[in-house]
Amino acid sequence: MEHRDYHRLKKSIGQCSHVTELCSSDLEQALLHRDADKGGIAHAADASSLGEGPRDRLRDADTGWLQGTRSPHWKGVEAPTWFLIEGEERSNMFQQQLQEDVLSSATSSPASTLYSPTPYPATGTWVQELSSDQCSVRLISLLYQCASEVAAGAFDRANLCLEHIMQLASLDAPHTLQRLAAVFADALARKLLNLVPGLSRALLSASASADTHLVPAARRSMFDMLPFLKLAYLTTNHAILEAMEGERFVHIVDLSGPAANAAQWIALFHAFRGRSEGTPHLRITAVHESKEFLAGMSAVLAREAEAFDIPFQFDAVEAKLEDMDFDALRHNLRVRSGEALAVSVALQLHRLLAADDAGGGRRYCGAGGLTPLQIIARSSPSSFGELLERDLNTRLQLSPDASGLSPQSPMFSPAGQGRPKLGSFLSAVKALCPKIMVVTEQEANHNGAVFHERFDEALNYYGSLFDCLECAAAAAHRGSAAEERARVERAVLGEEIRSIVAYEGGERKERHERARQWAGRMEAAGMERVGLSYSGIMEARKLLQSCGRGGSYEVRHDAEGHCFFFCWHKKPLYAVSAWRPAGAGYHHAGGARSR
Repeated sequence: MEHRDYHRLKKSIGQCSHVTELCSSDLEQALLHRDADKGGIAHAADASSLGEGPRDRLRDADTGWLQGTRSPHWKGVEAPTWFLIEGEERSNMFQQQLQEDVLSSATSSPASTLYSPTPYPATGTWVQELSSDQCSVRLISLLYQCASEVAAGAFDRANLCLEHIMQLASLDAPHTLQRLAAVFADALARKLLNLVPGLSRALLSASASADTHLVPAARRSMFDMLPFLKLAYLTTNHAILEAMEGERFVHIVDLSGPAANAAQWIALFHAFRGRSEGTPHLRITAVHESKEFLAGMSAVLAREAEAFDIPFQFDAVEAKLEDMDFDALRHNLRVRSGEALAVSVALQLHRLLAADDAGGGRRYCGAGGLTPLQIIARSSPSSFGELLERDLNTRLQLSPDASGLSPQSPMFSPAGQGRPKLGSFLSAVKALCPKIMVVTEQEANHNGAVFHERFDEALNYYGSLFDCLECAAAAAHRGSAAEERARVERAVLGEEIRSIVAYEGGERKERHERARQWAGRMEAAGMERVGLSYSGIMEARKLLQSCGRGGSYEVRHDAEGHCFFFCWHKKPLYAVSAWRPAGAGYHHAGGARSR
C-alpha cells in the first residue's frame, strides 16, 4: 500500500452529516418502491418523478448506492486512508466530487439515467463495476446512514443499509476498509438486535462463547505485529527503573490483566541487573482472571530470575480488576512495609468506568415513548411485526403494573449506585503510597454519551488500527501473517468495536478516554504527575528503529514531558503517563527534563 497522501491526512473523519441528510430521503424512496413491489402503500408511478430536479440530481450523486448507477470518489486518495482526512478537508473534497458527478450526469447520454427503475439491484452485478474509491465512498456513507437509522430505531431502514453494506464488505475482503465496514456492520446489527434483549441473547450468546478461546492467541499476534504494547512496556519499565533508584526491596503490582505479558518483566530483569548498586530483591504480584496464565507467567519469570541471579518472588491473584474488593486491596496484593511499590496498569482502567454504569445496560429511549418491539413493529409493516405488536399490547393490557414503568423502575435503575468503582480504586491505590503508578490507555474518546459521536470516533480510531495491521502483515513476509491479521481484527479489535457500538450501560466495557480526561480523573483522586524522562522517549525511538518500524510510527510527548503518545502517521493511538500520591515528596531522578 502506498502512503503518499499521509502527510496531509490527519485526525478524524469529522462531520458526515451531509451524507446522512442526502441519503435519508433516498432511503425513504427505496423503501416505498420495495413496498410497491410487495403491493404496499407506494405506487410504481412515483418512480418516474424521482431525480428530476437539481437537488435530486445532487442527492443521487451522493447516494447512487441505492441502485449502483453512480458514486462520487476522492481522486488521488488511497481507499484505506479515508478515515484520516481532516474533517473540513474531507468535506470539501467530497462536495467537489459530488459537483463533478452532477455535471457529468447532466452531460451524459439519456441512456445513463440517474435512477435505476429497480431500487433493489441484483447482488453482485453493480458491485463489480465499482472502483476501489467508489466502493470506499459508498461504504462510508452507508455506515453513517446506518448508524443514524439504528440510533433512531428505524429497523427497516437500518436493515436496508446493512443489506447494501454487506454487498460491498466482507471479513475476508482484500481491502482494509471493506473488512472494517464488515466489523462495524456486525456491531450496528447487534445494536439493532439489542432492541429485543431476549432475542439478542438467544442468538448472540452462543457465538460469543465460541470465540472466547481465540482471544489469547489473537492478543499474542497483536503484540507480535504492532509495536504499541512493546513501547508501553519499555517506557513503563524505564519509569519504574528511575523511580526505584537506590531501592533494595521492590514490589511491582501488574494490574494489566489481559494485556499483561511476562516479556515486560523479563526486560526489567535486564535493566535492574545493569544498575550500579546491583539488583534489588524483586517481588511481582500479577492480577489476571486466568489461573493457567498466572501459572505460566510464574514459571517463566522464576526461570529468568534464576538465570539473572535476581532474588525474586511471584504472587498470583486470580481475579478481574473490576471485580476486586478495593477496600481490601492492600491485603489482596500483599503489600508490605519496607518495600518500594510500583503499580503498572495497561488498557484496563477504562473498564472500571463501565462498572460505574452497570445500571444502564437496558435503557432505550425510543421515539414518542414507544417500546422497542413497538418501534420494530411500526417500522416493519409485516405480519411478523404486527404479531409482535399485538402480542405486546395484549401483555401490557393484562399487566396492571405495566403503565407504571418509569426510569425509577428496577429495569431502569440509575447507574452508578454506591461508590464509583474507579474512584474507589484510585483512592485505594493512593493509600498504598506507591512511588510510581504507570498507566497505559487507548488515546481515544469512546466514552461519550452521544452515540453518533462515539460511532464517529470509533470508526476513525479503528480505521487507523486496521490500516496499521494491514501494513504490518504486508511487511511480515510470512505465510501466516494474513491469518494472524484476520485473527486480531476479529477477536480483539472486532470485540472492542462491538462493545463501543453495540452496547450500553454496564455491557459497554470499552470506555476509552483521552490522556487529558484521565489526567483530570487522576488529579481529582489526589494523584500528581510524574515526569517521564527524555531518555525514556529516546529508548522508545531506538526500539522502533531496531524493529524496522520507523517512518510510519512515531513516539511523541506533550510539552511538559508528562505523557508519551505512540502514533501511526502522526495520529496518537496509545498514551502512557505516570502518577504518584500528591504531596508524597518522593525524589524522582528521572523527572522531566528540558527539551
